[in-house]
Amino acid sequence: MTAKPVTVAIVEDNNTLRAQLVEMLKHESSLQCIGAFPDAEQALARLPGLNPAVVLMDIKLPGMSGVECVARLSPLLTKTQVIMITVYDDSDSVFESLAAGASGYLLKPVEQSQLKAAIDEVRAGGAPMSMSIARRV
Repeated sequence: MTAKPVTVAIVEDNNTLRAQLVEMLKHESSLQCIGAFPDAEQALARLPGLNPAVVLMDIKLPGMSGVECVARLSPLLTKTQVIMITVYDDSDSVFESLAAGASGYLLKPVEQSQLKAAIDEVRAGGAPMSMSIARRV
């Protein structure tokens, strides 16, 4: 019996990067992309109904920030794990994200193998982080 794929949603305002992340997920049979959103407002409206296992969240979004979106989603999706994917490597962004409810923090650009490993790690109860971020934490 084959295990059900892990459901993943993406919140990323950069159209090219969002499409690349969707494509990466398509190439992993153990993962299934169930939604990709360009902003926090659309994600907040749709994600509770989709109930993804993992959300990949950008920090800098138009309108509401990714950190605020995580803070609002966390009480609605108590079993969903959020991994921030961003270019921001400053301590404030890292700690604000974790305090809002994120479980991991990866720096762009993200390789497909790194993304898969981070999703596997967060599903196993870990806190995946890019090496430079983990040193700070």
